[in-house]
Amino acid sequence: MSYIKTQGMLAQEIYTSDDSNIPYPVITASGTADAQTNNELLDSTADFKAEATIVYAGDIVYNTTNGTSATVLSVSSGQVLLLNANIFPVGSENYVIYSASSVLNLQDANNGCVLYIGATGDLKVDTIGGSTVTFDSVPIGFFPVQVKKVYKTLTTAANIIAIW
Repeated sequence: MSYIKTQGMLAQEIYTSDDSNIPYPVITASGTADAQTNNELLDSTADFKAEATIVYAGDIVYNTTNGTSATVLSVSSGQVLLLNANIFPVGSENYVIYSASSVLNLQDANNGCVLYIGATGDLKVDTIGGSTVTFDSVPIGFFPVQVKKVYKTLTTAANIIAIW
């Protein structure tokens, strides 16, 4: 028999995104992007290949300055990541990189999370079963569906928190 899991051990505010899944909150690296580069993260002070801060394709980058996110496509060098979206349009923007690559076999958002919705609205999601669904007029409170992605497009609900 199924049940609603609302007793989480971790929680994280999320950015809605058409370009990345919800990241499980394991931070690999953080810093400040140097300059505007299309679909890249350039940080001359970083070493994305160093053992302590190694980044892999599939990891998720949050631009914490403008509230956008993208998925790492490849590590071009120790200072440059190729992303699937242009989330650093200005440069000098802060970022956090979350481990989400299957290379490390870590628990990640693909295991799914439940959501807490802080402001009512529509919610477009990918479920862990592979469905893409838009829920209309989701009320404030817990959203009892195992979710791995919340889309920016067609989502009007706000103040969303992922809970594992």
